[in-house]
Amino acid sequence: MGERLTVELEDIGSTSWWAGILTVLTSQYGSRLLRFVARSNGRSLYTSDTFTSPRPYRDGPPEEAYSPGMRQALDRLLEDLARDGWEQTGRGEHPWSFVFERGQRQGL
Repeated sequence: MGERLTVELEDIGSTSWWAGILTVLTSQYGSRLLRFVARSNGRSLYTSDTFTSPRPYRDGPPEEAYSPGMRQALDRLLEDLARDGWEQTGRGEHPWSFVFERGQRQGL
């Protein structure tokens, strides 16, 4: 049986109380610090570089035009996944929502 992995967007300030405090203290007013995370079975296996995005007035995904480094962070993460043998098998509702799978590793 193979492994399955999903790519998600993560607001670093929401990962823990201390990360929330650090994000508020180190980010520009009205900005949030984000990254892409590739998870399998609830574990974060890969993380992208971070990038900033304005805090939205209402819930919604960040817009690439206002989030410098967003596309580059996603591209690098996807390159890392491809290099490690992950194959894209699906898409989600957002531009960064990907599903990947790879076969069971031999010799473990």
